[in-house]
Amino acid sequence: MSTTDQERRVAPRIPADTLQRIAQQQEEDIDVKIAPTTGTYEQVATLRDIHQNGMCFLLTDHVLQEDDIIHIDTMLGDFAFETDAIVRWTLGSYVGVEFLDSRARNAALLAELYTEKLLRMLEDGPEH
Repeated sequence: MSTTDQERRVAPRIPADTLQRIAQQQEEDIDVKIAPTTGTYEQVATLRDIHQNGMCFLLTDHVLQEDDIIHIDTMLGDFAFETDAIVRWTLGSYVGVEFLDSRARNAALLAELYTEKLLRMLEDGPEH
């Protein structure tokens, strides 16, 4: 694998399609409900990837800005994942957030997903 193909981030991401395979879901998008921590409106975004510190999602027509605090609610397989997060960046319809709530069950789920990803990578061997 060349250095251009390697993950350069400190915390490698788990793409949404990998989550779908782990959760044995069909080829459906993973919806993420997004709401401000103060307010009542809710929008539905599409998960792009997730890691132990945050996630990236696609949300059209949003008004989110860097440092906004939001509430996230989604289902990852059979697991209800819910947390507050801070918006770290936006690029068009893409939004990157950092989780603020590190409850043990969320951390345990993400650790399990990483373990599953690693095991599958070892089973599948290097890609050609």
